[in-house]
Amino acid sequence: MNPNSYSNSTDAEHHVQLGLAQTLCEAAGTGVDAALTREILDQLVAYSDVHFLSEQLLMRLCGYPDYDDHMSDHDRLMTKLEAAKQYGDGAQTITASEAETILALLAQHISTKDRRFVDFFRGWSQHTANAGSP
Repeated sequence: MNPNSYSNSTDAEHHVQLGLAQTLCEAAGTGVDAALTREILDQLVAYSDVHFLSEQLLMRLCGYPDYDDHMSDHDRLMTKLEAAKQYGDGAQTITASEAETILALLAQHISTKDRRFVDFFRGWSQHTANAGSP
């Protein structure tokens, strides 16, 4: 896998993830349409779950040494997202403050742990490519 291709696709996925989280913040902030807020939250949870799983598979493939810590962060984020999905009696699903917390946690995760993994992956890919060269 081309490390630049991976980096570009991961950046695009992170952009979608952060966009969904920002949209969730806006929807939760208005408090007007609980059904729409739930739908956005459901999309964010599903997208994050698939994104995290694919990232974790790639980490395992390349023997990422910080896999356990990174996966724990994914688990914490998914726990936070799943807790926000508990709709209760059908009222607003998530407060603006909770949505902002999720956005901040995602942004922090992407700017720290994901950046470290992308750097590791680039080095691993280069080493793997060089090892396979004649």
